[in-house]
Amino acid sequence: MTTALKKYHKLEGMGLWSGGVEDQRREVVVSFGDATLVIMDSRSMHVLSHWSLAAIERLNPGQRPALFSPDGDASEVLELDEDLLIDALKELHAALAPPRSMFDRLRLPIMAGFSLVILGIGAFLMPPALVDHTASVVPMAKRTEIADRLLADLVQTGAVSCQSGLGTSALGVLQRRLFDAPARLVIMRGLPQDTPRIQHFPGRLFVMDARLLDQAESVEALAGAFAVAGVRAAADDPLRPLLRHVGVLSTFRLLTSGELRAGAARGYARSVLSAPLAPPDMEAVQLRFDRLDLSLRVFTENPVPLDPAAQQIADALRPDMDTLTQPAHGALLNDGQWVSLLNICDG
Repeated sequence: MTTALKKYHKLEGMGLWSGGVEDQRREVVVSFGDATLVIMDSRSMHVLSHWSLAAIERLNPGQRPALFSPDGDASEVLELDEDLLIDALKELHAALAPPRSMFDRLRLPIMAGFSLVILGIGAFLMPPALVDHTASVVPMAKRTEIADRLLADLVQTGAVSCQSGLGTSALGVLQRRLFDAPARLVIMRGLPQDTPRIQHFPGRLFVMDARLLDQAESVEALAGAFAVAGVRAAADDPLRPLLRHVGVLSTFRLLTSGELRAGAARGYARSVLSAPLAPPDMEAVQLRFDRLDLSLRVFTENPVPLDPAAQQIADALRPDMDTLTQPAHGALLNDGQWVSLLNICDG
């Protein structure tokens, strides 16, 4: 498996992608990450989707061009015509797919018996073990699908996703600078929350209230807010609270069938935005800022707090503040990119 991943780690190629049954196909660049396939817009290089390599299924074996989808969900389709890309997907899927075992043959009778137990004793109780196990096996493609539902739910509340050619491209540059694995940074205005913040969701989705753009003194301060959000997301799988929200029956269905009942997560995104954010682990914050070569001083001394825990972080790390120096990295964004990002909601 490791050999196959290394062999294709830097492989890139062109393809056609559509995010929904009624969506128009667009030209994309596909690249191979650590056990994921990253799909980016060919013009802006903005990340459109990322699929778990182990979960990718071919929809038309033996036919050309080859059609692929995550988890067999044909609403999102990637079309490839390059032999090298097609062969790479086939080899990596085989290398990453779990070996078929006796469990695969007995899964249905086991699950049927297990369902009777769950329904009998857990109809009104969410066993923590069920949440933990389900969260541990849900692939990234399914998490991304759930994230899309949560975004759609926010739109139903009146929120609007901000996009512009140059602004979206600048946001993509910031995403690649701040996150090791592909993440989705989305800026929205009109979110149903009193205090603007960055909220993390399953599928490595980070939703930022557009009002923070007006409050950020610099791109370094804004990057610090995303870094703190990343610490929170790493501390606890954001899928777990969603599973507790949807309940035992929907969680069990997701575990056994790979599908989350339509409407099960409706209202969840809004409830999360109205709940207080958990205070981040201070040691993890400092380690993350050090690793990203970001300035804690710039983040904590921003005139308007970009995170509810900014003052708490500043107080906890104040003894070390005098020793902190300005990072030596180049600008996170150039002046033109920063202006474009600030104006992303005007596009």
